[in-house]
Amino acid sequence: MNLTRFTRHLGFSILCTMVVAILAVSISEVHSFDVFWQLQSGKYMSQTHSFIRTDLFTLMKDVPRSEHTWLHSLFLYATYLLGGYAAISVLKGALVTATLGVLVWTARSRGASFSAISLMVPAFLLTSGGWLERPQLWTLLCFAIFVCSLESFLRERSWQILWLMPLAVFWGNAHAGAVLAVAILCAYLVGESAQAIWEKRFRRAGIPKLVALFVGVFVAGIINPYPSLLLSSLLGANNMGASFVHAKNMDWTTTTFQQEPLFFYAVGVASVVVLLGWRKIRLSDLCLMVGLAIMGMNLVRHIPFFYMGLLAICPAYLDVAVKPLQKRMSKPFASIGSVAVLCVASGLFVWLYLPTYNVYGAFNTGLRSWHYPIEATEFVKRHKLPKNIYNTYDWGGYMAFKLYPDYLMFWDGRQNSAEMFKIGWNAMAGQPDWQRTFDKFEVKTIVTRASTIDTGQKYPLLDRLRASPDWALIFTAESSMVFVRSDSVSAHWLKRYEKPKERMDDTILSEAHLMVNVNPGRYMAWWEMAQIYTKRKEYKNALLALNQHIMRSPQHRPVAERLKVQLVQALKLSGR
Repeated sequence: MNLTRFTRHLGFSILCTMVVAILAVSISEVHSFDVFWQLQSGKYMSQTHSFIRTDLFTLMKDVPRSEHTWLHSLFLYATYLLGGYAAISVLKGALVTATLGVLVWTARSRGASFSAISLMVPAFLLTSGGWLERPQLWTLLCFAIFVCSLESFLRERSWQILWLMPLAVFWGNAHAGAVLAVAILCAYLVGESAQAIWEKRFRRAGIPKLVALFVGVFVAGIINPYPSLLLSSLLGANNMGASFVHAKNMDWTTTTFQQEPLFFYAVGVASVVVLLGWRKIRLSDLCLMVGLAIMGMNLVRHIPFFYMGLLAICPAYLDVAVKPLQKRMSKPFASIGSVAVLCVASGLFVWLYLPTYNVYGAFNTGLRSWHYPIEATEFVKRHKLPKNIYNTYDWGGYMAFKLYPDYLMFWDGRQNSAEMFKIGWNAMAGQPDWQRTFDKFEVKTIVTRASTIDTGQKYPLLDRLRASPDWALIFTAESSMVFVRSDSVSAHWLKRYEKPKERMDDTILSEAHLMVNVNPGRYMAWWEMAQIYTKRKEYKNALLALNQHIMRSPQHRPVAERLKVQLVQALKLSGR
């Protein structure tokens, strides 16, 4: 075997290893909060044979609701019935890996070498934040298929490209992200039209076919139970993330360098690679990548599409960029250079892979139980606790799946009412009118987690409940607590199940540890640990947690520095 063939086989083997490694970590425990309101939606639709048009599972059940993921919800529920949570884990891994496979195939179809593709595959690991059991996985896969098919069209200019129309129908009924199909086609249509005019080959460019596809995909986007959704999504694209609901969700925030530095570095790398490979530059590539970069800069949730475009488009430019250098080198040295590139690619892949592996492990299936109020929900069901329930926002889906129709949730993670979301958020934040909110909705039972999932900060509502004589703590677990209105149950029952409110600290501390084990960057979880350890006079543990908080906090906190001084003094006085 000569060196060139050996290098090709080595590149193929490394690429296959990367794909299998990504399959291993993407098959992971179910841990998305949305998965359960989608399961409940699928369950409801399959049992009633009707679409969801109002907020059925919450106390605002009459509020209009567009269940744009209805097809995914049915598919997810069927998967659950066939194999439980393990089957959902496998489905997730299959969709993620299929997306990667299509992107690799796209890059290869553009003539990219295995070495160049392997160097770009690590970028796909940067999409791992979206590897959740959510309908967006269909959008990731459909995005990859659309780009792959359009690349094939640019080589053949065939009417077969119209097969994307039925795919658009499926996409539009699986996830509202189908609006991206219109954006992709715009990029290719504008880019190819401009290139055809520049090169004076407009008649041979297949523009009428792309126009027909564009119209067909737009029509396909309204073939669903909520036909106005596509148009409203297009018209509201510039305002995404501007609402109160979106502003309180992590992935609906505007992208900043401090928050996502790797994204901005990736944009810079892509720009340099395309400039170096200018000999084969295509305007459709520029339109696509610039569009994806702008999307990523506008919203954090759009960043993965840029990484996917990077993998599909840039390897071919990388090969063009290094080709003049390879021509000046002898074959042995060129092969050695390719091996060196593969070594760099492997090192980069391992560097980005290990954090994901440390969180998800390999081929882990089932349910990440502490993420959900499993025992708390069973407690509510077993003791038939009084209605109505106020629940933590991200737990509403799970509780609806287990308790509906006997109980309606305050909210279920798919809250369509901006008013209800704001009211619920204010209650969760312990605003002065929290009790009036509960009185208004006749809330008698509260099921809550200890801390926010983004930073690990303790919910302020807990301090209100701790101080209130009207609310009794009746259940605690590693991440959940249940409170009941004292006058809503019998005195005999309350005497048996009421717990000292000091037990709240056990749950807060337990969940803080669970949170930082998954993501040490949850800096407020470290703060909550430091607070509780200080209260318990465990000064050494408090100082360790506080140092982690100070190191990871994005802003200087004078209160943390003051506590550190106090802890150091306390340790000196105790002689430890």
